[in-house]
Amino acid sequence: MSRVELTERIVASMQDRDPDEPVAMINLLKFRAVTDPELNMGTLSGRDCYFNHYIAGVTPIANRLGTGHSLLYLNEVRSCFFATLGEDWDYLLIPQYPSRRSFIEMITDPEYQDVLKFRSASLANSRLIECVADTPGGYPLNLKAAPPTDPIIERPGLFHDPRVNEINNRDPQQPTDMLNLIRLAETTRPGGGVDNMSGAQGYEEYRKGVTSLYAERAGVEITWRAFPVSTLIGPAEELWDEALIYHYQSRSQMLSMFTDYDDYRVNHLPKRNASIIDSRLIETTVGE
Repeated sequence: MSRVELTERIVASMQDRDPDEPVAMINLLKFRAVTDPELNMGTLSGRDCYFNHYIAGVTPIANRLGTGHSLLYLNEVRSCFFATLGEDWDYLLIPQYPSRRSFIEMITDPEYQDVLKFRSASLANSRLIECVADTPGGYPLNLKAAPPTDPIIERPGLFHDPRVNEINNRDPQQPTDMLNLIRLAETTRPGGGVDNMSGAQGYEEYRKGVTSLYAERAGVEITWRAFPVSTLIGPAEELWDEALIYHYQSRSQMLSMFTDYDDYRVNHLPKRNASIIDSRLIETTVGE
């Protein structure tokens, strides 16, 4: 199902949270091949409409309002390793705002509301995930929520995004990032090497093991970590507890870790899988 609209309900939901708290917004974007014909922009592509009309229109509004926002991250999405049908994203964009209030002020501004039509017309699908930098009270936030109907933990060989199968055709020396979205289990499942732990404790064991043991072997480091507090645009059941960007010095080093059956897949990956109940894994790289 396509989800692109920023609604009044979304704005209202944000107003229940601390207005002075800094927020980052994960934008996952799937562009239309051609902008929605209702906008009467001819054969203009969705990508061109998004950047040349929506983003170009938002920038002066943000400057006028003094939102103080900055770009944390923007990169092409090359493939979605773990994702549901329809989540073959094209682009990842993460702006940071000094406060939730400044973001709400921007998106409720009348001039922004007029520019918003270019966003809606340019996208076939999207996600907008509100994140905070500090561990929120009550973390993990989603332990009592209903489980996802289509959970994705690991499905080797079953990729909804066909671009995954072309990974060996991409530059093996290119630095690569992986956006990880994870929803934690209340308690770990047995047999993963993190028995009798909370999901948060089990995932921390996985995270520490990977970033220490594979820092040199796979050139891996975590370059961004945040805590989602709401999926503003997206299915109600897509609930995330952590968002992380794992950076790899090269695509070949990343693949060497993923396919390491002597250590990673025996001693580390089972800890991850035992600690979560849903996830997404999205490969992003700077566009060639």
